[in-house]
Order: sequence, then structure tokens, then C-alpha cells
Amino acid sequence: MRFISSFIPLTDRYQFLIHVFFWVWMITGIIVVPVYAGVPAGAKAGRAVPKWPSCDGHCATQNISFVHVSDLHAQYNPDQNGSTPVGRIRGYYEQVKKENPFTLFTNAGDDYEKGSIAEELSEGKTTREVVHAMRYDVRTLGNHDFAWGIEELLKFSNDPSAVVIASNVKLNPGDKHLFPDKGHGWTDFSVLTVGCVRIGFFGLVTKPLRENDQPYDGPYYSEHPELQSDFNFIELAKDLIARHRAKVDILVLVSHLGLEEDTILAERTSGIDLILGGHTHSTTKTPLRVKDTTIVHVGSYGETIGRMDMEYDILNKCIKETHFNLIANRPGEIPDDPYTEDRVAAILSPYQRELGETVTRVTQDQKKGDMALIAARAAVETLKIDAAIVSEQMVWQEWPQSKLTRQDILDAFRVERQPAASPGHSSLYLIDVQGRDLAHAVSVLKDSAYWGPSRINPKAFYTIAVQKVPALNQKEYFGRTISCSEPKPCTEVWETVVSFARAQNFAGFSLNHGLAANIRLYARFP
Repeated sequence: MRFISSFIPLTDRYQFLIHVFFWVWMITGIIVVPVYAGVPAGAKAGRAVPKWPSCDGHCATQNISFVHVSDLHAQYNPDQNGSTPVGRIRGYYEQVKKENPFTLFTNAGDDYEKGSIAEELSEGKTTREVVHAMRYDVRTLGNHDFAWGIEELLKFSNDPSAVVIASNVKLNPGDKHLFPDKGHGWTDFSVLTVGCVRIGFFGLVTKPLRENDQPYDGPYYSEHPELQSDFNFIELAKDLIARHRAKVDILVLVSHLGLEEDTILAERTSGIDLILGGHTHSTTKTPLRVKDTTIVHVGSYGETIGRMDMEYDILNKCIKETHFNLIANRPGEIPDDPYTEDRVAAILSPYQRELGETVTRVTQDQKKGDMALIAARAAVETLKIDAAIVSEQMVWQEWPQSKLTRQDILDAFRVERQPAASPGHSSLYLIDVQGRDLAHAVSVLKDSAYWGPSRINPKAFYTIAVQKVPALNQKEYFGRTISCSEPKPCTEVWETVVSFARAQNFAGFSLNHGLAANIRLYARFP
């Protein structure tokens, strides 16, 4: 203020006002402190707030709790009362943390796909934002978390709250301009000091899957070889154990390998105290004990939550006792976390119409065969092609007689982008075939519904839609290549059915109108 006063001629009144404004600005600058998600109110900006109480040197033992989930697969839509599976999961964690402040919140990956239609409409954004709003302590990546491409993966891994660990995944950007904003947010190893106990974490991510559900050695993105993965899990784990085991009291693997692979890993290594697993949607009501390693898996889709309690002997540096509970995630039985529910509501707000809007109805219960036939007919009528074949095995759940929303249709025809960042493995591809090959395809795909001409000219050419797996593996399915052209990716099944449903609804018809006499059509030659 002296500097300003000495160079600018001011009246006493103006000098007084400037002094007043200066001190108001100084006071408000001190008092107003931003509050961030995961940071307790009252924490001062720029000062890290510990998540757990500090070590009490007078205690001989310390109880540590892990609240663990995996394979949530975008299950965050609210029910009729506004309760969401993720809000209850966070609510349960808060409940356990009140009981034991030395509680960690972990996630074994696969947060994307097969869930909310909001993820499909936002191309992954809503799932990323919901996961960040959950404020995990430690999480790893699953194969479905690569679904929306490398840029979304990098945003997802830069979590403001969680330590993201993927010990077998490396990114070597090469061209610095490829990812100008942020690099990857995961690390290969992390140590968290929880009270008196140092807990080491590493994470392992499974192999990617092809469209036929078969694993392969990568890379996850063929167009991004700079993202490299090491699938020699046992040797990698041995190396991490050798480098870090002596520095920590407890060593935890957050694994997205599946129960069988976790068991093999525990058999062939020594030094891992706890494996918090995922990937195969397995549930261990009683933890597996393999040598000195405890393994727990907690199911999928947010239906259950795992709680692992450990009593750690600080003096003797060992785990004295463990106890595991598997909790059903049911509305009304677990408290919702208000912050998480508010964040989810805000994230989903742009998609409320799509979540709740009725687009069609079915006038009787629909079995999987009926629904595959509806999808085949939808493809023919909306894509203006000659025929379509849709597998009953690609129908996830049946429809009862009722009104249907877009979410109901997506729930029946879920999307799994395999390989990552490609069309879903049940998506429709267009191929051109001769009539004899169309008839052959219909006869071979016995678990599929066909919509098209009942009399096929063996010498004529037809444009047809088939699903990705047979389209890209023709020799395996048909014994030969039947297409006259390269298969062209077209659309996801659920999108086709929604378009057809809208047209039927506009015409005043139900979605199943006109199907009663056409449960399955077989090609007949003249």
C-alpha cells in the first residue's frame, strides 16, 4: 500500500477506501479455503490431509479393514427411490470407517461396459466421473477399462483420490505430442502408511480378449504399440516381491486376473499376504488360503461388497487374525452416501430422458429366441438390407410383458468392445454373399434367429447383417469364407433395436407385432 500511495496522488478518502479493500481481500483470502472431494472440510489449501490416524506407539496391535469391490460394470443408475449401487457401496465404506478408522477402500477393475446407457451416450465419460466420485484409496485396471480407447484410459487412470496400480502395464509415449495434457496415472507399486502399518500394493491386469472371448498377448491397442503389457505374471510378481517385501509390513495384490490365475500365482510365489481379486465375477464366501496368501473375490455388478478385517501384531510384525464378510448390496439395508449420490445425480442429469423414456412395449413375455428375431428384423428394416442373422446367445436377459426403455433394450443387448476400442463383439457387420452361402449360414448358425427371404435364389447376391464373431471368423463358423467383400462394421444391436422400436411405436405397433408366425424362418430353395 505504501508503494501505491507514493506513486499515485490520492485523496485521503480514496487512500482509506483502498486500505479497506486491501484488508478485506487479505482476510477473505485467508478464510475462504476450497474444499475438494475426498478432503475433509476445514483442511487448508496446499496441506495434505492424512486419510488415516497417525501411529499410536502405545498399541501392541492394530486392526485394518479393507472394503473391496470389483467388476461394477457401470452399475450406477438410480432406482425409483434415487438409491444407486455405488452410493450404497460408498455408504458401506463410510460405515466401516466409522467403526475402524484404519479402513481402506479398494477396487479390482472393470468399471466400464454392460451397464448404464449414459456410458454409451457419453462414450465412457460418465463411468469415469462416477469412479472418481467414489474416492477409492487403491484400485487397478480391468480389461473392460480399455474399452473406449487410450485417451479415455489415461483420463480414467488420473484419479484425484485413488492410487491406481497396474504393475504390468507401461506407457512409452515416444512422440511427446501424442498425449499433450497428461500421461498415464497408474504406477507399478505404492506404499500407504495406515497408522503404524506400512501396506504395499501392486496390481496386475489380465490379457485382452478377442471378439470370440479368447485372450491374446496384446497389445491392447494395435494402433498404440507404445502401450505395452507384460503378461508373465508370476515372474513379474516375484520381482516386485523381491524388491519391496522387506520395506512393508503387509503386501497386497489388487488383481484383475481371475480366481484361477490368482490361485496359481499364490501357489508359485511367496510373500503376498492378501489378494483382493476380480475379473471372473467369482465370489468367495470363505476366503481361499493358498500357502501364506489369503484370496478373496467379491462378485460383480455391485451386488455384493467384501469386507476383510486384519489384526496386525505391531510388535512381532505379523498378521494375528483375519475375518471376512460378504455383504449383500440391497437398498434399505445399506446407507447411501449423500455426497456420492449427489455426484452421480449430477453426472447423469444430461441423460435423464434417455434413462427413463419409454420407447416401445412388448405385449407378451419375450424369450431369447423371440428377442433375437426382433433384432434380426430390426436390422433388415432399419439398415435396408436383405437379411440378418442374430444369435440367441448374445441376448443377456429376457423381457417380460411391459413397456421398455432404451436402458431395457441395452440391458438385453449389452456391449463388450473386444478387442478394446473396437465395435462390440455382438455388433452387426455387413457382408455380401451369394444365395447358396446365405442358406449355408442359416443352416450352420442353429442357435440364431434369421429374418429374410424364405425362398433364396442360390445364384443371387444378398447384403446381410451378421454379428461380429462369425463375420470375422468365417472359416471357423462356416468352414469357408462366404462373403464376397470385406466385412464392414455397421452398428450395435441395441441401437438397431431402438431405431426399429421407435418406428413401430410411431406406427402404433408393439415391438413384437408381426412376429407370432415367424419364430424362425429357414431358407427354402425353389
